[in-house]
Amino acid sequence: MPSRAHNSTKQIAACFYFLIAGALAVHCYRNSVFDIDLLSFAGNVALSDTSDPVRAHALVYREPLTAHLRGTDADDAQAKMLRKRASDAYYSTLYLPYFSVKPLYILAMEAAHRAGATVIDSSRLVSAACFFAIAVALWLYTRSLLAIMILILPEVMLLGQVNEPDGMSTLLLLLGLWALFLKNVNLGMLALIASVWVRPDNAVLCVIALVWLWRLGKLEWTMTAALIALTAASDIVISHFGYGGRALYFHTFLAADAAQVPHFTSADYAHALARGVANTLHSSFPVYTILWMFCLARVRDPGWRRILSVVGLSSLARFVIFPNYEPRYYGLFFIVTAAAAVSSIADRSAWRTPAAPAPGAL
Repeated sequence: MPSRAHNSTKQIAACFYFLIAGALAVHCYRNSVFDIDLLSFAGNVALSDTSDPVRAHALVYREPLTAHLRGTDADDAQAKMLRKRASDAYYSTLYLPYFSVKPLYILAMEAAHRAGATVIDSSRLVSAACFFAIAVALWLYTRSLLAIMILILPEVMLLGQVNEPDGMSTLLLLLGLWALFLKNVNLGMLALIASVWVRPDNAVLCVIALVWLWRLGKLEWTMTAALIALTAASDIVISHFGYGGRALYFHTFLAADAAQVPHFTSADYAHALARGVANTLHSSFPVYTILWMFCLARVRDPGWRRILSVVGLSSLARFVIFPNYEPRYYGLFFIVTAAAAVSSIADRSAWRTPAAPAPGAL
């Protein structure tokens, strides 16, 4: 039975951890990365105030935007497009459906906006709050002060600084996987399905997790099929309000104008895949991949092995489907891999030679 002194030490450690996490969340809020996508997310939030695209456009562009977002810092094709978006409300509105397919994130921004934040600051608040919530999830995973080292990783800090739905997406996935595979609570599947309403591409991870649970005998095949159908239906319903896959690929990989008719061929995909592989190899991803493989081989807890396997498979599948490498897309992979390493260090027994896994342990 743990001593009173031991409990006091753990409480002090937890308080110190959450104090640092709170300070880092404030830092993320104050040092937000104002990327181009913010214009469209803010535009969708502005439409909750008014259905007039001109007034919604004015709500966004009355904010103190950076020179880059206004297109005044350069004279290349992107800058010209941004200047046109700043001057033409109807042209700017054409870009909104690309980003309306993140409904839970936009609803969270709307809630922050209703509480008094501007359409721009609402994104900063949501990202910082999700970063702190990710810190809470990491404490649930590790119960170790070493998790502070995960929070200050550039790939993790980015989730709190960038004005994108990736922080919220990663949070829901972390909580869902923790409940499913470390606490054996099937209700964790609700968090995974909810994450599809933040990023529709999370459907890939949801399906893999469902099949894994069925394989482990934790779900009947009828329930598995029903939940897979629900996941697919969610993706279809959300995508109905966007421009569709071809337009997304056309916009992302060919930097197409929203007013153009989308076209994207197999040759375009091959070029995108080659570029994505090159970008990945020149990033920190290979280092994390080596650490992921080491953790998968060394961790003794079958729950951790399942989480690592599901996250690894879904990350690979996502890259094949959408080979555009940005660190924020793989925040879950980075965090889970680092958390597994921290848990292994905290549990020194994990460094012993592991016994052969029992049949079906994975």
